[in-house]
Amino acid sequence: MNFKTLIKNEFLDGKNWFDWAFLACGLLLQCAATIFGFVKGSPESLILIISGFAGVFSVILCSQGKISSYVFGYVQLLTCVFGFSIPNHLHAETLENTMYFFTMFYGMFVWAKNYRKDAKTESIEIKSKKLGIKGNIITAIIFVVMTIACWIFLKNVPIFGALDSQPFMDSLTSVPAYIAQFFMVLGYREQYIYWFILDSFSIILAIRAGSWVMTAQFIFWTLNCFYAGYKWYKSSNNENYQLID
Repeated sequence: MNFKTLIKNEFLDGKNWFDWAFLACGLLLQCAATIFGFVKGSPESLILIISGFAGVFSVILCSQGKISSYVFGYVQLLTCVFGFSIPNHLHAETLENTMYFFTMFYGMFVWAKNYRKDAKTESIEIKSKKLGIKGNIITAIIFVVMTIACWIFLKNVPIFGALDSQPFMDSLTSVPAYIAQFFMVLGYREQYIYWFILDSFSIILAIRAGSWVMTAQFIFWTLNCFYAGYKWYKSSNNENYQLID
């Protein structure tokens, strides 16, 4: 496969009209947030603007099973850590992104193997799974216990020489990430329950931190939970379905 074909397959093929409209929506949100910062007299840093736009492209490409989503994913992750998490003393989110950094290597390895096997679609096909009532109850209990434990820890233990600036919200937006990432790797549709918790409360976290670009990103990611989650739940009775987030 030559470079021209690779670019076409990664960025043009496999998208329907809604995917293009959804991408436009995400980009418009980021443009509006960036302009709003300038109008308010407190423009966002370049690193956060890059993070916002990279975040839009990463979830769109990931929804199509495109391996290039990892390129944008790493750009978003690194810019978010150094431009948002660390400066705002959001320690749990910093550790959460560290987890993403390493698990994304595994995900990229798995996707790369499939990419070589199916160069036509470049999609990831996995066996659909869903939790039963018992599994959902146990997961919910784990989520509550871990969130409380994380909150107590962040509230009382300084990291990098400072206490967490928003210990409860940071816990509420970080603990779901571990659960969602675990379910994503195993192929459980319930991952989107915890992605939604993470992204929706991250909107509040970003507003409190004063970043409109990150607020716009988390709004878009929350919308993506509905779009991507709908596809997973709709396809949960099929033998295989496309990995979309």
